[in-house]
Amino acid sequence: MPGSATPAIERLLRGISTDHVETVRDAWRDLLAEGKAAVPAVRDKLDSDVWERAPRGPSGRYLGLLLAILDELDRNAFAKVVHLLSAGRLHPLHRRTVEVMAQRLSDQPTGHIGPGIPVYVAHDIDGSALVIARLARWGNTPDLGLEKVTRIDVIAKAASMDYLGLYNMLYSGIILAWPAVPRRGFLGWLGRIQEEFTFYHEVGHHACRHVEGGTVAEQEDEADDYARQMFRHAHPTATAFARGPAWVAGKLMRALVSDETLRRAGVRTPTD
Repeated sequence: MPGSATPAIERLLRGISTDHVETVRDAWRDLLAEGKAAVPAVRDKLDSDVWERAPRGPSGRYLGLLLAILDELDRNAFAKVVHLLSAGRLHPLHRRTVEVMAQRLSDQPTGHIGPGIPVYVAHDIDGSALVIARLARWGNTPDLGLEKVTRIDVIAKAASMDYLGLYNMLYSGIILAWPAVPRRGFLGWLGRIQEEFTFYHEVGHHACRHVEGGTVAEQEDEADDYARQMFRHAHPTATAFARGPAWVAGKLMRALVSDETLRRAGVRTPTD
């Protein structure tokens, strides 16, 4: 319907702000049906100084969502907006979002894992080959539900971030936050456990067909359970014979890493 793009954009953002999945999905579908006629309405929303300021409330999710729908509607318009945003003033978290979305323009993934899923590793992460190797190994875990995951983005973990991974239900994509410089020693080992659990956790949201994007406690618990199950599948010998060392390592991990980080990584549940 001509002229319906602007209301659809408003419904899309309202659905995000209220965590109403059906509203988001219906608005997304309506915008895709509009096609290029919806591009001006999307560009108008992106042309804002709000991206210069720290995200507040649901606004942190708006930018990536708007860029994603613009890319679906018009790749050339998407490229121009990404260029303008990159050249302007952006809050570091919004800039990271733009950097992640900008990787869509290259059409050259860093590598592939599992059933041909493209993986895009941010340029500011050292050792991209090692990242791909680890994800490829984890992606071969028996019974891991990677089918229909469309892409995986690995971005550099910033101190201001409060997450290790995200699942985007709209295009079945996974975002992982990794350290820019690989850690070594015991902390590096702990970090790799976190990264592996986070990977399985986000795949769990996809495999369990969660539609709330992981914002519901029960779904977080289900994704945690899935992550633990996949970890056992990936490390059957270690989990069978190293329960004592694992208990000690768990205590050390809880002493060194925040509860919230462990919970989001799927290592710790609210009842631990």
